[in-house]
Amino acid sequence: MLIKRWSNWLLQSPRWLPTLVFIPSLYLAGWLIASSLSLFGGFVPRSNASLVGTLITFALFLGLLPSWVTMRWGTSQPWQTLGIFPRRLGLQFRPFLKGLIWALLLILLLLIPLLLDLGGEWVGAFSLESFLNAICLGIGVGFAEELIFRSWLWGELDFLHGKRLGIIGQALIFSLVHVRIAMMSWSVLGVHFGLFLLGLVLVIRRTLDNGSLWGCVGLHGGLVGGWFFINSDLIEFSSDTSAWWFGPGGASPNPLGGVVALCALIMLIWVYRTVFAIAGCPTKGARNDSSNGAIP
Repeated sequence: MLIKRWSNWLLQSPRWLPTLVFIPSLYLAGWLIASSLSLFGGFVPRSNASLVGTLITFALFLGLLPSWVTMRWGTSQPWQTLGIFPRRLGLQFRPFLKGLIWALLLILLLLIPLLLDLGGEWVGAFSLESFLNAICLGIGVGFAEELIFRSWLWGELDFLHGKRLGIIGQALIFSLVHVRIAMMSWSVLGVHFGLFLLGLVLVIRRTLDNGSLWGCVGLHGGLVGGWFFINSDLIEFSSDTSAWWFGPGGASPNPLGGVVALCALIMLIWVYRTVFAIAGCPTKGARNDSSNGAIP
């Protein structure tokens, strides 16, 4: 009965309504479950309820995603359409490695201002704990956010508005969901412009990988985990670190708001500008899985 109602809701609701309420509904369900475990069962400490709620939300997302893709997008191979390729998972190490190399090259460019003595001091310490935390953070954030934004969201916007608007829309929403209203300033707006550009670069990476999501996971995760490790152990930033070069944040700068990162991302987009013509049309690989041609 629940499966039938789920199917009817996906197929009979206004096309935009399921997209709009899907993620917020999962967040609400995750929060309610975590709160119940914390208040009534005592299984979850209150200090960890938010984290547990987020994990439950993502678990619900993973559980519902295959049926969503199958019924709403009209595909018989949902995970392949999403770019996961479970039957060829071993072959996805190559695109993952390419994405990771892109991340390392971008991080090296971000370190250029350090050589110019513009607010950072090389410490060069190594902590195994920080290194392992960086790996877990990079893989966790990279996989979760790429599955949501470059896989599900791009597919939904493609389904609703077409491929070209889907490309711009997923990058714009990717940037907006990271907005902190209380911290709005011109420097923070630079970070969100950098996030928008990164969303476009990740589209390029997935297109170059013929629909595989693992290159995006490597690129996104490499940037997140790599910068976390650098900021934790390798470089010490001062509170008056140049936001112009390193991005806002003082002693913990966000490099996406700095001029080096913005120029690097714009250069990547310019070099691979023809890829957007490919991303905006049906191509070989996972994106041909749907007979409707609606999947990115």
